[in-house]
Amino acid sequence: MPNRASILKQQFLQSVASPWEKLLPEKLVHSLLAGEKITYYQSIYTPIVTLWAMVSQVLDPDKSLSQAVKRMSTWLSAAGVKSPSSDTGAYSKARKRLPEKLVQQLVPIVAEALEKEVPIKQQWCGRRVRVLDGTTVLMSDTHENQAEYPQHSNQKPGCGFPIAKIVVLFSLLTGAVVSAGIASLATSEIVMSRLIYGNLVPDDVILADQAYGNYVDLVLVKERGADAVFRKNHLRKTDFRRGKKLGIGDHTVVWNKPRQCPNHMTIEEFEALPSSFIVREV
Repeated sequence: MPNRASILKQQFLQSVASPWEKLLPEKLVHSLLAGEKITYYQSIYTPIVTLWAMVSQVLDPDKSLSQAVKRMSTWLSAAGVKSPSSDTGAYSKARKRLPEKLVQQLVPIVAEALEKEVPIKQQWCGRRVRVLDGTTVLMSDTHENQAEYPQHSNQKPGCGFPIAKIVVLFSLLTGAVVSAGIASLATSEIVMSRLIYGNLVPDDVILADQAYGNYVDLVLVKERGADAVFRKNHLRKTDFRRGKKLGIGDHTVVWNKPRQCPNHMTIEEFEALPSSFIVREV
């Protein structure tokens, strides 16, 4: 018997709109568009239809534009609406017209809606757990993308694709993206992540790799009232003979503030940090 995820995915593939009417309601999309004073032509490819089609396209094993148009035509015909041409050009242009800011606003709204559907008892100790990670992605080779997200510096001009660095905050419970940042390859992942910390609320737990296992990031997360579970940076040594012993390979110890201000902080930000911080090492 297929699991619930498989059943839902099958529903997504069978209909462009049905599952999204709850997570991406048309009224919400129109409200966000109106708030940004964004207008559009009353064509077949309205923002909501285009949005539903794009999400459904991503979930389809056949991610082609033609398959997306075919599936959308079926839904529109069933609704008594004129079907679009089988040519993918109009749909492709509609995707490009979809406001980037609209998608950015919908991300946290959808993530919150998904979490509300999950019983609190499925949370870890009744707490929300977030996962933070970063990666890079290749982008379409356009002049605009090259200017905003330059290719790698070790590549000759015209011999590489634009590269963007992304940092994403996920919900461990649903796998949904809660927040994300995108910048050029030269931008520090740590700097990008610290902007995302603003999405944390008291009692949240955030997981991340050793890139974040440093004094500054632990303090910044704690200032949000959240707890961080970070893999410790390999350059920092651990001595379980020190501190307060909690068990075998488990203690709390005092970390002292670095002597020098990191390159990615201002002097004012650095001076605002406490002189020491209690950390649990396991």
